[in-house]
Amino acid sequence: MTLSFVKMSGAGNDFVIFDARKEAISLTPTQIKKISDRKNIGCDQLIVIKNSAEADCEMEIYNSDGSMSGACGNATRCVASLLEKNEVKIKTAAGILKCQRSDNLISVDMGAPKFAKDVALHGFNFSCVDVGNPHAVTFIDQKISDEKFFDVGPKVELDKTFPKKTNVEFAQIISDDLIEVRVWERGAGETLACGSGACAVAVAAIKNNLVKAKKITIRFRGGDLEIEWANDSIVMTGGYTKIFEGVIDEEFLVDPTTSAG
Repeated sequence: MTLSFVKMSGAGNDFVIFDARKEAISLTPTQIKKISDRKNIGCDQLIVIKNSAEADCEMEIYNSDGSMSGACGNATRCVASLLEKNEVKIKTAAGILKCQRSDNLISVDMGAPKFAKDVALHGFNFSCVDVGNPHAVTFIDQKISDEKFFDVGPKVELDKTFPKKTNVEFAQIISDDLIEVRVWERGAGETLACGSGACAVAVAAIKNNLVKAKKITIRFRGGDLEIEWANDSIVMTGGYTKIFEGVIDEEFLVDPTTSAG
């Protein structure tokens, strides 16, 4: 058995994408972790595209630790680019997301955010926002140090306040329409960008009256995303890159946890 895949990136957030619309693909958590390991192919999330009766396709999203995720805006845009249509509907665990192509950019409507009670954890105040998956956003006055980031990020992700864990964003407001963000993703660790995280940061800043603009550039280490919150819907716009295509063979896919006996 061999599996073809494409590796793509959105603002530095990278994915290994499998197309299971013609032939079913089933991967174990151990196989997902092996594929996601940066000593091998490497990615922030692994994506499986499936057929859908309700949309143009369905996508399953797996974090690099093998766990499932409900939504990923950057992965949604990358999958939309592969379908080669100007308007695309993609079914996710968080609902059906609508995508629109314009030149080399793709926008995705992430729907309406849900807000939970703000919390103080590990010396920071966090705004809690759900945009298909949970986020804890804190606004800081200066760039966070590596030491503090790698200490606090995983502690907040795993804090008992969040029974399903959470993504964590450290956001510094540069101007009324520019926010720089460093993100610790649930089940993946630090990533160069996070689409749903960009949405969470933007709406938290607007809701808390920290900015006046309704369209905000969210700048990650991997690139920029444009977020607009209007009519109770969040639209994220950004570019995408096809990095390479490849094939995984049967020997690589052997899972020692299921092949014994």
